[in-house]
This record gives sequence, C-alpha cells and structure tokens, in this order.
Amino acid sequence: MGRKPIDPFARAQIVALHNAGFKQVDISTHLGKSRCCVQNAIRKFKNHGHYNDMKRSGRPKKISGSDICYLKRLVRGDVRLSASKVTSELNISLSNPVSVVSVRRYIKDLGYEYVVKLKQQWLSAKHRQRRIAWCKQYSSWTCDDWRKVIFSDESTFYVLKRKNLCKIRRLDKEKLLPECLEQTNTGDGGKVGIWGGISGNGITVAKIYTENMNSNLYCDVLQHELKQSIQKIRKKNKIIFQQDFAPWHTSKIVKQRIRQMKLNVLDWASKSPDLNPIEMLWSILDKKLAAKPIYSRTALKERLEEEWNNIDQDLCIKLVESMPERIQKCLAAKGGHFL
Repeated sequence: MGRKPIDPFARAQIVALHNAGFKQVDISTHLGKSRCCVQNAIRKFKNHGHYNDMKRSGRPKKISGSDICYLKRLVRGDVRLSASKVTSELNISLSNPVSVVSVRRYIKDLGYEYVVKLKQQWLSAKHRQRRIAWCKQYSSWTCDDWRKVIFSDESTFYVLKRKNLCKIRRLDKEKLLPECLEQTNTGDGGKVGIWGGISGNGITVAKIYTENMNSNLYCDVLQHELKQSIQKIRKKNKIIFQQDFAPWHTSKIVKQRIRQMKLNVLDWASKSPDLNPIEMLWSILDKKLAAKPIYSRTALKERLEEEWNNIDQDLCIKLVESMPERIQKCLAAKGGHFL
C-alpha cells in the first residue's frame, strides 16, 4: 500500500518553520505530521526547490510503438473489427497478451468511438457522374436564381418514434423516470405524412395525410396546395418547381397534370436528397415535435400543421440560399455524399 501524499501547502509550512529555526520534532508535533514527512519535505525543497509532488513514471504501457500502429490498422479501414476481434489479432503479435478491457481503453485514447453506422443512400458510378454534371450545369446560379425555386418533398412522422435520436443527461438511478423514457409501441403508434415546399418566398401550403402517397394523391397536391401557394407569389411566370424521382412523381397522370398546369420543373439529379435544402427542415420539425409528448395520430396532425405554419421565412431563405454551397461541396466530394 502506497504512502499517503502530503499537501504542498503543508510542505511549505514545514520548510518555513524549519527556516525559522524550529526543530523537526517540534514541527512534527505542531502540524500533526510524522517525523518522516517533515524530513522528506525539507529534503525535497533543498534538492528541487519546490513543494509539489514529483512526476511519477507510472506503470509501463502494455502496448506501445509499433504495436500501437498495428492497433490503428485493425480499427480503421474497411474492416473495423470489434474490440474482442482486435484483441485476438493483436495478441498474436504481443509477447505479453492484453485483455479486451485494455484494448478498449487504448482505442478510446486514440479517439475512436464505438457507434452505430450512419445510413446513407448507395450511389453508383453513373449516379455520381449525373450529380457532378447537374452541379456543373447549375454552378453559375446565384442566390437570387435559387430563391425562385420551390423545393418540395414528402416526409413521414410517427406518433411514438422520432427521426432524430433523442438523447438526455441523467443519472443511472433516474433511468426509469417518465422524463427519461421514450415511449414505444407496436407499429410506432401510427404515422402521418406531410408534403411541403420552401422557396425564397417562405413555405408553401402543406398537405398532411394519413394514407400512403400515390399518383392520385400527388395530383391533388399539385392541383390544390401547390397551385394555392403559387397564386400567393407575385411573379408567377418565373417560379420553378422542384421534385425528386419518387415513383408517384414520374407517373403518366402526374406528368399530364404538370403539363396542364404549365409548371416549369427543375431538372434534378437522381438519388440526391442531400442537395435538396428542404431535407434539413424535416429534421428541424422532428426536434420541435419531440419537445412535447404525442400520443395519438390526431395530435400528431395538429402539431405538424402548427409547427409547419410557424416556420420562419428567414429560415427558408437561408436554406434555399445554401444551394451554391451545397453544389460546391458535391463537386468537391466528386459527386459523393457530403452531409
């Protein structure tokens, strides 16, 4: 068992009393310290000139040098083994085997975290080429040009499940408190879909629905919500409409409805949700919905409509004006994902 460390202030007192002419026995009695402590404090000050503890070498590291480099190779790249597999591979090259706990500690010290992989849409070489071609085609557009575009999309929200991971700070003993639990249920408690759009003029009228989106429902959205939103804009002839390549967007009856409405549709690159600024809005809406508990589909519809109508116009403009930056990031990533 190691010796109990002495406070640097107490060492300073010992040295001061010693310099004042007090005997070591009297200093020990006066300060309540052992004779050995008094002697060591005086000797340390004479040899080193300070009262602080000396740096200790500590226990020798079990993994160092080339073994650390090998450990890095095992936890990065395409394989990225688990701690138990890393330990098995690492112990083959070590003279003294280490435990899984030690390997986890070393991996953590290297800055690696054990987290779930982020989901990302797969892109083929053709998809990347088309994304790059699209970005080059519209790289000369200014923020004023992008403000004329209505970016649209659909999203689905659930009663008992949020899109974003809900994280809180709590003690271990608080884990079963109501405010520290996220309610779940079979079927996620029901779902509600929403169609909406944003532009330099703010948000469009939203369509909130409980059935699955299809071509007929989307035609109804174009005829009512989109048309109503365009009518509120003064310079209607300069409005450009954006949509992705969802199956109901490219059906024959939808194409016919678009021709009837004489919509100027923006050419779009397939599999490019990260280029659409409205995608950021769905995450913002989800955070707002998570602020209050929702227990029914009716309540979810009401909250969705309320939060959509409360979206700030400046936020929409900021998201739309981020298009030039998004295009440059996509080009820098050579057509790959950049968010």
